[in-house]
Amino acid sequence: MAPTARLRPVGAPAPRAIIYLRQSHYREESISLELQELACRDYCDRMGYTVTAVEADPGISGRTWKRPAVQRVMAAIEARDADVVILWKWSRLSRSRKDWALAIDRADVAGGKIESATEPIDTATASGRFARGVMTEYAAFQSEQIGEQWEEVRQRRLRMGLPASGRLPFGWVWADGGIVPHETQAHLVVEMYQRYLSGDGAAAIAMWMNEQGIPAPNGGLWRRARPLTVLDSPIHAGLIPYRGATYPGAHEPIIDAATWAAYQRERTQRGAMNAKPRSYQHLLSNLMYCECGARMHGKGSVTGGKLYRGYICSQTLNGHSQRAYVSALTVEPVIASWLMDFDPDVDTTSDGAANRARLDAVIRERNALEIEVVNLTRQHTRNIIPEAAYVRALADITTEIDRLRADELRLTPTRAANPVQVRSLQQMWHGMSIPAQNKGLRQVIDRISTHADGRSFTVRTVWGDSSEVHA
Repeated sequence: MAPTARLRPVGAPAPRAIIYLRQSHYREESISLELQELACRDYCDRMGYTVTAVEADPGISGRTWKRPAVQRVMAAIEARDADVVILWKWSRLSRSRKDWALAIDRADVAGGKIESATEPIDTATASGRFARGVMTEYAAFQSEQIGEQWEEVRQRRLRMGLPASGRLPFGWVWADGGIVPHETQAHLVVEMYQRYLSGDGAAAIAMWMNEQGIPAPNGGLWRRARPLTVLDSPIHAGLIPYRGATYPGAHEPIIDAATWAAYQRERTQRGAMNAKPRSYQHLLSNLMYCECGARMHGKGSVTGGKLYRGYICSQTLNGHSQRAYVSALTVEPVIASWLMDFDPDVDTTSDGAANRARLDAVIRERNALEIEVVNLTRQHTRNIIPEAAYVRALADITTEIDRLRADELRLTPTRAANPVQVRSLQQMWHGMSIPAQNKGLRQVIDRISTHADGRSFTVRTVWGDSSEVHA
């Protein structure tokens, strides 16, 4: 039985509704957030509810409960800021039996309700609650079925000696249904192993790659940890990684088994030696970047009985002729002043309306391709599509899905400032040691770029905002 608008005592306020939206992560018939919201608002009008807020988790799987918007919705119910949660379908809240049970219990304890706009069930009755249980159980069944289908795809790839996820590390490309060494990247990977086993660290290798003008896998500069993510891939040794284990690959390796074993031993030994978190003795260590794009390191020297501190470009330290130096007395007070003036309550992230439209389009296209992979695998297992055609089509689709995933990551809005974190740093700043100040800054600032004049800088925060500061 569908719920009907209940009579309210004279003068009683209308129930407050909060609409929760989630765009489907897998299903081909994924409906847009706008249409979901329209259906939910129409339902609220019929029921006599007042909509107080609309929360959305776009493109996030219903199999996880770690979704920002759904957490805000449940918190609003528990704080009694809303009386009822309105969903487009029951499956929008969750596809997990455990999460559904916990959500219902939290709403009941708080005196709230959860209702569906397009699958109306009167949960005030025993039969209605039973029907809701059937709907949520079906949502969990669909989620598990999709997971099983993808597992079949991954297992088939492993049997064929192909990467299970379709993703490839730096140095490899898809070709003729398999993977082959990249024409210009493979020899660089081999030299990265040689440099690491000769004693170079990840930072030195990253600097060397930047000097060669080789873009990182994301298209930008190589950062300190990026070489290790490349070298850690067993694909270079002819193996396929999957869930913590490795399997034989169908491709020819670019390093031999001895090199791979030596790298793993060296990696483990260095990890044990550097297990203790590093403490920086300069305020802006690991944050300063030269106008040329290279990292700047904190240095101190004594001349004429006086201590001079500053930040010098790593290119200069490596013997390059370019000189780049910024005095600590110039830049450090500017950054400290920027921190004290920063208002963490102001959301400085850019208006993502245009990006949101592009992001939605990318997610829809990726979802359609993932469904296509599942359908293609079904046809192949039924001998409708021959092996060679299946492998070629799968490789093409996987490459396109990887490209869309990269676009999705680029277009996904970055997080805003954490007010509690920033205020705490501001309040304790003057009583903190330099290493503690540096650690606090690195939780807020991603990088500080030096301009040519040496007296103006661009501060980019970890949530993506940038601002100009001047000495």
